[in-house]
Amino acid sequence: MDQFTRWSGIIHAALYKHTSQIKLGHVHQLLAACLGHQSYASLRVRDLDTLNKRPSYVLFDVDAGLDRALDIGLPLSEATWKTAVMLLRPSGITSFWLTTISGMHSAAELTFEDGFDSRILAIKTSLGFPNGQRATSSHSHTAEDQLPDILKFDVRGEVQAYTDEALMATPVLSVVEFVKVGVRMYGEGTIADAKQCGEPRILNPDEEEEPLVEVYGDID
Repeated sequence: MDQFTRWSGIIHAALYKHTSQIKLGHVHQLLAACLGHQSYASLRVRDLDTLNKRPSYVLFDVDAGLDRALDIGLPLSEATWKTAVMLLRPSGITSFWLTTISGMHSAAELTFEDGFDSRILAIKTSLGFPNGQRATSSHSHTAEDQLPDILKFDVRGEVQAYTDEALMATPVLSVVEFVKVGVRMYGEGTIADAKQCGEPRILNPDEEEEPLVEVYGDID
């Protein structure tokens, strides 16, 4: 079963419990709106194949679906709609990030933490034996309401290396990019640039933070 068909069945079953006026075709329209389309026909032509191939990130606009419901006269409350949409979150239902533009900050930071980059490796090996890396902040190159062809973030963080005496942390500024693959869909993140932006320091073990945890399905 393809991704959109599975989503549609789950949402229709959840909404039908509240009103039998909700038809499967209505659900198609609501989900199309959440994915940035004026109609299901537009989604089917432009984005459906991409969605069903499971892009890395889908920026899901929950409010757009509710607005579409109001436009076509469906008796649907905000609470009912958001509860139904939450059913799409489990990884067994949706295997990629179902998120918002704000949630892409976490995606950018995780790309930095998990990604390999020869420039980052060179910074580590210049000090000693390479260890991990962690992000400390991110800043988008575009406004929150923009969906550019390449979504860019400046990610600040630290890369670590062991010397004979201590674990060192070196400040790094990287640029993380996501290429747009659909109206509200982006591919896997890549580290486009990385450079040292401060002097190495000895890392106190008490300063080490827990790794960032992926907030899967951040579509509230």
